[in-house]
Amino acid sequence: MSDIAKINRPPDAAKVLKNPLWELRLRKPPFWMVAVLLVLVVASWIPLVFIARGRMNTSTEPRIHIIQDMGNQPKYKPQSESKVFADGRSNRQRVPGTVAQGQADTDDHYDHGFSRTWKTGASTWDVSFFDDFPTQIVIDAKMLARGQERFAIYCMPCHGYDGQGIGMVHVRAQELQQSTWVPPSNLVSDAVKARPTGHLYNSVTQGIRSMAGYGSQISTQDRWAIVAYTRSLQMAHGVPLSDMPADVMQKMK
Repeated sequence: MSDIAKINRPPDAAKVLKNPLWELRLRKPPFWMVAVLLVLVVASWIPLVFIARGRMNTSTEPRIHIIQDMGNQPKYKPQSESKVFADGRSNRQRVPGTVAQGQADTDDHYDHGFSRTWKTGASTWDVSFFDDFPTQIVIDAKMLARGQERFAIYCMPCHGYDGQGIGMVHVRAQELQQSTWVPPSNLVSDAVKARPTGHLYNSVTQGIRSMAGYGSQISTQDRWAIVAYTRSLQMAHGVPLSDMPADVMQKMK
């Protein structure tokens, strides 16, 4: 008799009495239980198939967001309509007379680039642009490098890398023959060189003529860095020969 047959054969009463633990042995499960277990194991693979299919395919529908937290909540999109307010706008205007924290802009030289004096007789403001950099600005290599980086992002598309007004946007507008396009200024021209430093800063902040202002996009420090870099471009395009280093003069000959 084989070993398996010996194990599975029913015990006689004498063996049970001698070994009480015989009845506690693990018996072979019935067929229906084995079949149900196999079906459940195979069924557990179905979600894995859908997950693999979802990772390989693209869809225009948003992904399933199981844990919502605050990632998906009612909100107003930009320029959307609201029935809460009488004017129907979801974007609210700033409360008159209020100033955001840290945006008081009390330093005329640093925050505006100009000073104003009220003329009582003429009932107007006398505006005077500063012709130097404020004391908060330290012109060094780090500042000029930051100004070059910001210039390449915000100014170069129109004014070009060298500031002469031949940027990619201007070139494209000429190719399309846009009749309403206004050519950007040549920042290294004598006319722009003669403008006060505060005037250049105010132009970046508020805009000038057809150019929009960047006061809401560029920080105050970075705007001054752009002005500093612009001044360096102007100097590079108009350095007198007497101010050129000797080694540079040798290369130019």
